[in-house]
Amino acid sequence: MKIKIHFITEVYLIICLISGFFYEVMTLYLCLLFHELGHFIMIKIFKKDILLLEISPLGGILHIDKCQNDHNIKELMIYLGGPLASVILYLSFYFIQVNEILLNSAIYVLILNLLPILPLDGAKIIMILNQYVVPYKNVLKGVSFLSFIVCTTLIGYFFNHINYMIILLFFIYLNINIFKSIPYTYFHFLWYKFLHPNQKLKKKMLMTDKPIYDLFYKGFNHIFYQNKQFISEHEVLKRLLKQK
Repeated sequence: MKIKIHFITEVYLIICLISGFFYEVMTLYLCLLFHELGHFIMIKIFKKDILLLEISPLGGILHIDKCQNDHNIKELMIYLGGPLASVILYLSFYFIQVNEILLNSAIYVLILNLLPILPLDGAKIIMILNQYVVPYKNVLKGVSFLSFIVCTTLIGYFFNHINYMIILLFFIYLNINIFKSIPYTYFHFLWYKFLHPNQKLKKKMLMTDKPIYDLFYKGFNHIFYQNKQFISEHEVLKRLLKQK
């Protein structure tokens, strides 16, 4: 597993140190570590791999492999693992009556990670739920757009708070890159489906006269009906990827 520390994270920690809030931030990172442990446990339960761990101002951003062509419920459980761990930590702190900084940090991590901003858990959970009913490429675009809306709204609300502004600007930067990479992300998804077929997935029938390329759902195998004939997913992918 590779580990990457963002430059903005180092800047954020230096600002907190100069401002006299270093202890509070370290307490926050302790709670974030427990949060990431929840994800890690679920990743190991479902036998997935962590390709990269990015250390952001708000904790770890996990890049998970082997979820590209598997049941959506597994990916959902992985991203629910972090918030569940945060709930357990908060309740533990509450009942043993720890100091207020620890208690506030635990609830802060829980609420923050449930915000619908990529790559936080809240946006990932929304994305996975939409994968059941919306083609994957549209899911990527929709959740990315939602992230921008939430970030810009919060910037207006926290305009006078330098710490929050740094974090929100960082997430806008991340989402610009995420949006730019949507064609690559989707193309990689199709290649993975082609190279690693999963016969255990539920079949989805799609009847359409439109171009098929953008119509794939994540977490399903497809049967296409076009021009009065049925076409298997493998054959469609073979044609599409050869054209691309």
